[in-house]
Order: sequence, then structure tokens, then C-alpha cells
Amino acid sequence: MNRLACRLPVTSFSRLSLVKKHYNSISIYTRSISTETHLHFEDDLPETHVLHRKLSGARMFILNRPEKLNALNLGMIRNIGPQLKAWDVSKLAKVILMKGVGKGKFSVGDDILDVLTRAKAKDPDALYFFQDKFRLVQMIATLQTPYVAVLDGYALGGALGLFVHGPFRIATEKTIFATPEVSLGAFLNSGSSFYLSRLDGEIGAYLALTGHRLEGIDAFFAGIATHYIPSSRLAALEDRLIDLETSEHEIIQRVLEKFVEKKPVEKIGFPKDVRESIDRCFAFDTVEEIVAALDKEKSSKWTRETKQQLTTFSPTSLKVTLKALRKAKSMSLVQCLNMEFDLIQKFLVTKDFHEGVEAAFTSKPRRKPQWQPPQLAGISEDDIDQLYFSDASPNDLSLPSKMDLRTYPHSRFALPSEEEVRLAVTGEGPEFKMEGRLKEEEEIISWFVNGHRGKWGVREKVLDILARKTVGTEEEGLVWLPQQ
Repeated sequence: MNRLACRLPVTSFSRLSLVKKHYNSISIYTRSISTETHLHFEDDLPETHVLHRKLSGARMFILNRPEKLNALNLGMIRNIGPQLKAWDVSKLAKVILMKGVGKGKFSVGDDILDVLTRAKAKDPDALYFFQDKFRLVQMIATLQTPYVAVLDGYALGGALGLFVHGPFRIATEKTIFATPEVSLGAFLNSGSSFYLSRLDGEIGAYLALTGHRLEGIDAFFAGIATHYIPSSRLAALEDRLIDLETSEHEIIQRVLEKFVEKKPVEKIGFPKDVRESIDRCFAFDTVEEIVAALDKEKSSKWTRETKQQLTTFSPTSLKVTLKALRKAKSMSLVQCLNMEFDLIQKFLVTKDFHEGVEAAFTSKPRRKPQWQPPQLAGISEDDIDQLYFSDASPNDLSLPSKMDLRTYPHSRFALPSEEEVRLAVTGEGPEFKMEGRLKEEEEIISWFVNGHRGKWGVREKVLDILARKTVGTEEEGLVWLPQQ
């Protein structure tokens, strides 16, 4: 049997002693993971926690654990996987929907308390949960059948594995998105490092390191969702999708756009000054440099709250998360999943994860977690490298196929990214090699609106990007500003 922990390197760093002591004192014994593990579990799956529906050409997964706000457990993941695979190859299935019921309406993320309980009991299911979930993530990211996720409520933490890698993600006025892992001494999973590292500017790093919540239409403009549709229109939209007799992504995109609420907006995801501060402060590769950059900003409620989060959350989680996000920028989805699976094994047996979850969920009253080390200065970048990135964990991730991706194949259904606008303004994009770059505001906007077939929100977002990232000149038109 393998020990579910990587072997810590021999080191003379005395400040790591507490981490090493806890790391070595908690072990989970498990068989090496393989695809055969799945077979003998399927008869025991509690199907009531995930309902399946077939309605004409539509196939639906309904997260049905309302008493836990649809928190995901191993049974739910194993319920979804085989059926998703079957529906993806079925010629009768034209579109697959994923949604939730109850007050949560989608999911508050992984049932992290269940994972901790199993880890303490040395139950291999603590790791199988992530193994099976990552397999599901790869499947969702590479589906041939159109996949629509409805985020009509909480969409937190590990729940993003069920939606962010799909082509269609619907936000409503009730949507609440956040990645709160660092506040629990935990680490990102479900391909979060791949997804967040590709958001505009430093939005991904900011969300991952602060656990900031994006609500409603802000989730749409920040790139979390591909469409913003009022909750009151979802039933009619669902009826329309059920009636479809095609599985063409372009047609589903046009259907979704018909239900979008075209409303005036005051800001595009973040207030302009906050967004500019995010890009300035979170561009650094160490948390200490980010904190120092915040100190240089004009004092505001945002700077104070952000610094407070970065100095009270788990220093280890913060540093590992930032390093993983920087590495993920040049990695494929499968490479990111492998990195996350390696890191998850290490976090399952380290102090801060256990402390963070217990402080938040089991202590009565809820208490402030006691991190080890308690401050950023207590663990260096070299320590992070040695403890988390140098030696591989004993269990490798087994995925259902060799399919991989470096960019999302259906990104055209979302709003244009900041990078796409930059390529148009600078002329560096391949589309502009012959005729030259776009120089005027209206021609840039028209280019993207036409390219996205009149999608609502494109004009608003492109205008916001141009206002922040370009300057007008008489001779050259709009010019992209150098990174500050």
C-alpha cells in the first residue's frame, strides 16, 4: 500500500519543523489509484443526490442535495461521470444541462468537511474524490455534445469543475462565484489553475488569493459566465432547449442570446479604479510583493480589505496558490490537473488544511484558525518549492482519455478577452497581418460585435478595455499602453 503523501526533502530549515511534524504524523493509506477502482462502487451510488432527466433532446443533471446547499461528495461525482459519458455519445442527446435545486440553486463547492473526515480516518475515498472529480473535469472540457451550466445561486470553490470548462455558463442576478480555498488553508482544484490563470489581467490571481465574491452580472463581465439571463427567464429557456432538434453549438448560442437581459451597466465587473489596482498589485510573483504594492496604492476600503485578507489567510495556501497560477499560464489543462492532484495529496496531510476546515466548520463557536506558520515571513519561496513542487506525490492521476487542450475551443461564445482586444489594437493577431491593425474605437467595437454576431455585452466590455488600456493619438489612432 502507498502512503498518500509525498516524502518531504531533508532540510535544515527550522521554521518548517511544525509543518513537517504534522505532515509526517498524518497519513492516509490507499491502494494505487486505477480505473478499475470505479467498477465495484457503482451499485451503491446514492442517485437521489443527482437526478437525471430526459426530455426530448435535452438531458439534465440536477444537483439535489439541498440540505448541504448541493455540496459535492464522492457519490455525486460518481453518479455524474458514467451518465455524462453515455449521453455524450448518444445521437438522441442534443444538449446537456447542469443545474441545482434548493436554496443553493447550484453548489457551494466540495463537501470539504466530508473530505477532511475521511482524510483523518485514512479513508482512501478522501483522495478518490479528487481523482474522480478531475476525470469528470476532463470529460466536461472535451465534450462533443453542447453543455449548459445554470449558475442560479452559489457557484463556489470546487463546484467550478462542473461549469467553467464548458462552453455555456449562465449567470443570473442570484449568482455568487468565489474561490475561498485559501481562507480554509486548502488549495485550488478541478482545473481552477488553468481557468483562473487565463482570465483578463490579474483577475484570476486576485480571485484566488482573496476569495472575493463576484455576484450577478459581474460574474458575466469578469469572464466566469458566458451569458447573463434573469432567473425568471430560466424556465422558458429550458423549454426552448428541450425543443431543440440540433446539437450545433452555434444554434444554442443564438437561443441563449434571445433570453439575455440587455440592461444598462455602470461598471464592467469591477469599478475602473479597482480593476487598475488589481492589475498593478497582483502582477507580482510573490505574495509579499503584492502586499507591498497594496501599501503603495492610495488608501481605500478596497486596499485595506484586500491587505487584511492577504495577511490573515493561510500563508502556505497563499504562496502555493500563487506559484501554481504562475506555472499554469504555460501549461495545458491536463498538466494543470496533474499539478493540482499532486498538490492536493500534500495538502490533505498538512496542518493548515485540517486547521482551516475545523476552525470554520466544526469549532463551536467558529474561531480564527491558527496557521503554521502564522505569517508570510515564516515560510520562504524556497520552502514552498521544497515542500510542494520538488518531489512528486506517490499517486499519479489517471484520466479517462488522452484528450487535452491549451485554449478553450468554445471561447467565442463568451465575451472577448482583453488579450484579443490587445491583438486587434496592436495588429499582432493573425487576422490583421494583411490589412493592418484596427485604429479607431468604432471600428474596433464593430469588429468584435460582428465577430460575436451581435452578442450583448461585447460593446460594453470592449469599450471598458479601450478606456483602460489605450490612449488616442492624432497620427496613429488608438495605441495600446505599455504594462505599468
